[in-house]
Amino acid sequence: IKMKNGDTILLHQNHIIEPIETFHYRWEDFAMNTADELQALVDHIERDIAHDATVNIYLPPITYEGGLDMEARPFNLYGSVDGENRTTFTDTVRLTTQYWGLSFFRNIDFTGDGTGVGISATAGLHIIDCTFTGWKTAVLGYAKAWVNIANSQFVNNGIGFHFNSTGDSVTHTLYTANQFMDNEIAILLENVPRDVTMDFGECLFSGNDTDIDNPCDQPIDISAAIFE
Repeated sequence: IKMKNGDTILLHQNHIIEPIETFHYRWEDFAMNTADELQALVDHIERDIAHDATVNIYLPPITYEGGLDMEARPFNLYGSVDGENRTTFTDTVRLTTQYWGLSFFRNIDFTGDGTGVGISATAGLHIIDCTFTGWKTAVLGYAKAWVNIANSQFVNNGIGFHFNSTGDSVTHTLYTANQFMDNEIAILLENVPRDVTMDFGECLFSGNDTDIDNPCDQPIDISAAIFE
């Protein structure tokens, strides 16, 4: 860049490319047809795979009569569909890893009996294209977690999404295209890690006793949300 005073400024970038190990575990190739088998696979991965590697688990289109505990590393869980059968959990899925990293849960149903928690997370988590029905609390982000939700459905829960984290990290501020229907409280923002605006554009709020309870006064954008 040549300046008016005759100076020349030279700009350059250094690109450092490092490989990221990625492991794929598909239900056709690994035993994960029961909650116990899936937990055993997760435990094996936590013992044997480096924490900085990416792990993708592709789940079968079945109902797991039980939950899942992930304690030592991030995981990406991908549900599947076969006709009317979808990947479904009927007990709590816990993500409590203390290692840095972000997990993704996509295309999974979480079906409760009116009690308990659907997903309990203390680590970074993005939830996409999932459904939550019949939980005391459908999704709980606490401790130092940042939890993001998009294109998901919350129906007939006590609390749909409960954010109660005192961390300091932000991974995404878009909470778009979710549906919150017939919940006691659709969204409870008790504590949110950073003072950033959470965008609920294209979200539908219908039939909830309380749509958004925001005792921490978190900045939110509901200008493009739909309230019925």
